[in-house]
Amino acid sequence: MNNILLENNRVILNISLQGGSYTDFHLKDFPLNPLNWMISNPALPPFRGHFLCFDRWGPPTEAEKLNGFQHHGEVNTVKWKILKKPFTVNGNTACSMKCRLPMGKLELTRYVELPQKEPVFIVTEEIKNLNPYGRMYNIVQHVTLAPPFLDVNTIFDNNTEKGFEDKEDGSLNQENPLLNWAEAKTPDGKTISLRQFQHEWPRVSTFTFEKKEKYGWTTAANREKKLLLGYLWKTEHYPWINFWRDMKENVPHAFGMEFGTTGLHEPFTIVAEKGKIFDQNIYEFIDADKSVKKSFVGFLTKIPDNYRGVEQIKVGKTSFTLKERAKESRDITFQITVP
Repeated sequence: MNNILLENNRVILNISLQGGSYTDFHLKDFPLNPLNWMISNPALPPFRGHFLCFDRWGPPTEAEKLNGFQHHGEVNTVKWKILKKPFTVNGNTACSMKCRLPMGKLELTRYVELPQKEPVFIVTEEIKNLNPYGRMYNIVQHVTLAPPFLDVNTIFDNNTEKGFEDKEDGSLNQENPLLNWAEAKTPDGKTISLRQFQHEWPRVSTFTFEKKEKYGWTTAANREKKLLLGYLWKTEHYPWINFWRDMKENVPHAFGMEFGTTGLHEPFTIVAEKGKIFDQNIYEFIDADKSVKKSFVGFLTKIPDNYRGVEQIKVGKTSFTLKERAKESRDITFQITVP
C-alpha cells in the first residue's frame, strides 16, 4: 500500500505513505488539485505537494551531509506505517499513521480527520523524542502550490505582522531590512505586492505574527478558477510562516506557504547561534522521552466572481469564517471546531 485515500461528502484527500506528503486535495464537484507539485531535482528527496520538513527546515551542515542527513530532514525518505486504516468516527472519516527518523531518533504520530459535511481536513501530530537526551528540532508544514491553480493572478493573504528576506547566506542578521506584508521594495528599488507571484524576488521570505494573534492563517485564491485553498493553526504551535517562490522564464512554477517552528533557512549551527528573531524562538527543544502535540486545519472552497481575497478569519466555538477584503464581505463559513 503506497497511499491512503480519505473522503467525505465534499472532498478527497490523498496521503502518500512515502514521506507522508498530502499529494491531492480537491473538491468532488471540482477536481482541481492545488497540491499537484513534484520536485524535479533528483539530488533532493522526493518532495511533493504538502510535505513535511522534520527534524529541520533547510540544509544539513557539511558534516551532517557526509553522514547521510538531507535537506529538510529524513522524513521525506521514510516509509510511514499505517496505525489505523480509514474508519468512521461520529460520522467523520479518519485515519492514523506514524514514522520514525532513523538517525534523528524522533517519532511522529499523525491523526487525520475529515468532518462529514465540510471541505476540510484536520491534522493532529505528536512528536516524541526517542533519544536518551534532549535535542533541538524544527517542524514545518511545506504546503507547495503548482500550476494550473498557481499563476500570476493567484492572490495570497495571511495575518502576519513583520518579516524579512531569508537570504540563505549563513549570516546572523538576515532580518534586516524589515519587510511588512504585503508591499515590498525589491533590491533594485521596484515596489511589488507580495500578494501576487509576479516577481521572482524574494526567493524565500519569512514572517511572524503579533503576540495577540491566537491563530495564524494563510490562503491562496485563484479568482479565474474560483477556488481558494487555506490553512489555519494556533500560533503557539507554529509561530512562523515562510514563502518560497520558484519562477521559470517569468512563469510561476511553485509557491510554498510553509508554516512552522522556524523562520531561518539555515543549518542548526546557524539557527542555534542566532536563537531568536523578533524576540521569537527559531527552534524548539524537546527533552528525553517527552512528547509535543501540534495541529492545523486545511480547507478548500469555491469563491464567488471577482473575489478580493481574505481580510480576516474569525474563529468561533464551532465554526470559522473567512471575511472578504470588501466593504460588504461575502462570508464563507466552515462548521467545525478548530482544535
